[in-house]
Amino acid sequence: MATAKKSAKKATKKAAKKTAKKATAKKTTKKATSKKTAKKATAAAASPVVVASKVKERLRQQDARMSGEFVDALNSEVDELIGRAIQRAQDNGRSTVRPQDL
Repeated sequence: MATAKKSAKKATKKAAKKTAKKATAKKTTKKATSKKTAKKATAAAASPVVVASKVKERLRQQDARMSGEFVDALNSEVDELIGRAIQRAQDNGRSTVRPQDL
């Protein structure tokens, strides 16, 4: 009888471990999904188009300095320019943006 009790305990422990693993996997998946969603929302809202280090390098070549807000303002301008170019291409029945759309 002692063997039967030990076997039952082992089976119960295994089942509990499987259930715990599934619950942990679900929580991990939910966390990862919410993190990905948050990253996508942030990226879509403020995805940098301009590389700050390259802008800074270019300004240094001309003996100029850059304020902290300059790159953000430049990104906004470039984003608007790209948006206008896309709209012009679509208005002309194209899905490809060309230099003349600028």
